[in-house]
Amino acid sequence: MVLGTAACSGGKSDDNKPDAAGSSNGSSSSTAPSTGASASSSGPEEKLPDLTAAQVVTAFAGKGYQCSTDEAYQTCAQGVTSIQVLIGKQPRPPVISLQATGVAAEATTKLADFAPQALELAHVNPRGQIADWLKQQQGKAGQTTAGNWTVEFSTEADTDQPGAILTLTDKLCKADCGAE
Repeated sequence: MVLGTAACSGGKSDDNKPDAAGSSNGSSSSTAPSTGASASSSGPEEKLPDLTAAQVVTAFAGKGYQCSTDEAYQTCAQGVTSIQVLIGKQPRPPVISLQATGVAAEATTKLADFAPQALELAHVNPRGQIADWLKQQQGKAGQTTAGNWTVEFSTEADTDQPGAILTLTDKLCKADCGAE
């Protein structure tokens, strides 16, 4: 019962525009009642307001993730999963990377389980479409676009930190959009 491809055309709907315009604070997690942040295609999901990189880190820290700064990124980790957020002054992080460490198959499963909650905490829109796409990859590397994000999935095996990685890059970012 996967209808992820049907959700692609509805990703730019303005049906929820009044909800998104009403809140600009959004300091940690969802501020409006949600029908659940599941990564299913059962209906339209609430559009969440953009968060700055610092607000994303605060949201993860509030959920018990251990956060630290590593060069140009803030990393928040819990167990085998982590999120890296590019630090900057943009209205939302220009790069978000979700990761799960371990053997590729197991890491991919962990990443697919982690993605819906992580994308909601980071206020990524359309998070359900991205989570559905990730599940459809079944461990195969790939790239797509969702909303204003370029989304890339890959796995690493021959490194000191093998695992699965989902990277989101903001297509609207014009300056300081990557680590130097």
